[in-house]
Amino acid sequence: MKGRFDNGAVQSKLAAISAAMDVLLKVLEWIVGPAALGWFIWWRLREDEQGGIGFIVKFVASAVIGWIFFRYGVAWFREGGLMAIVGLGAGMVSALAMGLIWREELVGVFTGFFGSFYENNAPLEPKPYYAHAEARRMAGDIPGAIAAVRAELEKFPQDYDGRMRLAALLAEHSEDLAGALAVIEDTLQLPGLKPSQTAYALNTAADWHLKIARNSEAARQCVERIVALLPGTDAALHAGQRLANFTSQEMLEREDNRQPIAIPEFERKLGLKRHRHVAPAKPDINAEERRLRDRLARNANDWLAREELARLYVEEFEFFDRGLQELEILISTPGQPKLEVVRWLHQKADWQVKFFNDVEAGRATLRRIQELYPNSAFAERAARAMLYLQPVSKSEKKKPGEQPGLSEV
Repeated sequence: MKGRFDNGAVQSKLAAISAAMDVLLKVLEWIVGPAALGWFIWWRLREDEQGGIGFIVKFVASAVIGWIFFRYGVAWFREGGLMAIVGLGAGMVSALAMGLIWREELVGVFTGFFGSFYENNAPLEPKPYYAHAEARRMAGDIPGAIAAVRAELEKFPQDYDGRMRLAALLAEHSEDLAGALAVIEDTLQLPGLKPSQTAYALNTAADWHLKIARNSEAARQCVERIVALLPGTDAALHAGQRLANFTSQEMLEREDNRQPIAIPEFERKLGLKRHRHVAPAKPDINAEERRLRDRLARNANDWLAREELARLYVEEFEFFDRGLQELEILISTPGQPKLEVVRWLHQKADWQVKFFNDVEAGRATLRRIQELYPNSAFAERAARAMLYLQPVSKSEKKKPGEQPGLSEV
């Protein structure tokens, strides 16, 4: 009796669960189902390129097929026996027809899902388009090019490249230097400018002052602003080197007043005359040394002058130790650009092997690159260079003690 009572209790619980599941299915059927169907219809109508006509036709056809299947196919399947097989076949035919009708949507769903693993579906960031402005510039339509650039800048007012394009068109093609410099000044006020962008804008303005306005002082002020705005950067170091060798107003005037070279009249029968071999005039290396020393006296950080002086000592005077000392000053000065330091160290190693025949000293110099910049491309290049250092043969070797007898200044 107890077993029967327990079995009846279990059956009553199962019946309650089944009734609850039926209610839940009815809720899903009449609330969630229509809601999902309505959302799908709204989304598909919005995305349809044909204005919704194609989707409406597909939906009506699918509704007719679905009604036929549930009206006849399901009833045949419930009858059992042979009719169940017919009902199953009707279901397969209906599924095939649905697949043919919605094949594009199904393919889009699957390809979109699997393609998302390989493609970046993030929306493209809008960018200015200057190709049409460049085409007009090349065609000679400068006003049209300026208008095209300004139109893009109205949409992208913070675009650095567009502002520099506009300034170049004004200065170099429209003879409007004042307008170009005004654009440069506005560009320098943009937030988040990189040091390289600031330096390029000011160097460009300096070039225009020299080339168009022939004003050396205004150009110098532009370069000095780089040093003031970007202290301690590579841009400031290069600006300092440009200031050390800056074109003066006298140089500009001398260039403007340069007299044309008169070309002598062509002599005939040159082939019948004897050629006199005249030895080329040797440069006054002492005067060249004084010139470089004067430049260093004015600006001790002029690395171009110091490098030329080191090369002069080593290759002309054969004052090898003094040349290496000048090069070492460049290498050991704080704040020098990495590329320049690496180049000077390679130059020192080359001179140590070529003029001193000291391969070990050359390798030690190259190892300094590895110590200064470990785990870098510079270090790898230095390691490869050490493998190719070879002693100089006796016929090619120059003795450091053999000096040409020139007076040391």
